[in-house]
Amino acid sequence: MNILRLLRDRNKFTQDFVAEKLGVTRQSYIRYENGDVELNASAIRTLAHLYQIEYRNIIDGVMPEDTISYMGANNRDTEKFRQIVLYALQTAGDLVYLTQTDFYKLIYLIHKDFYEQYFVSLTSLYYPEQALSEGLEIYANEIAKMETENLVEMLNTSIHKGQSKKIIPLKRANLNYLSGTEVCFLHREFSKYSTEF
Repeated sequence: MNILRLLRDRNKFTQDFVAEKLGVTRQSYIRYENGDVELNASAIRTLAHLYQIEYRNIIDGVMPEDTISYMGANNRDTEKFRQIVLYALQTAGDLVYLTQTDFYKLIYLIHKDFYEQYFVSLTSLYYPEQALSEGLEIYANEIAKMETENLVEMLNTSIHKGQSKKIIPLKRANLNYLSGTEVCFLHREFSKYSTEF
């Protein structure tokens, strides 16, 4: 259970803080950390949520590469986000009324729903306490980078709500960055939100 100590140290949490999150005493938590007592499923879920990692990291005792930062510059994760954006644009982006701002909201809701269903982040560009306004800014910045790299294009449009912009994909998504579960989840999300925008 050294993973618990490593995670706690990396995040600069005290034993008291983690114990409180688990709803146990500090002495009980120390027994988890020392490996004297095995974690139950509820404790594993709580810790995975706290450290923004997957359950298997705790169960297998394997440190994730980017535990320190939700916004970590994990190139594979950034690429995954970009492929999700391209896939979303291919699948739901042709909705006539899906403006640039609406699209950012869609990406935020997809991330939020994924976390609520699976208790792990779809990408490091989302964390549980993230407000909608913060998420929109993060996604806007990342998608602006995609525009400079000719992955997407912003077009002015006067459809719906006056003058606005629409995002058009310039490349097809590479689904190798997504698991089968993630692809199925995205399909459900696009169907779910297609009537809202």
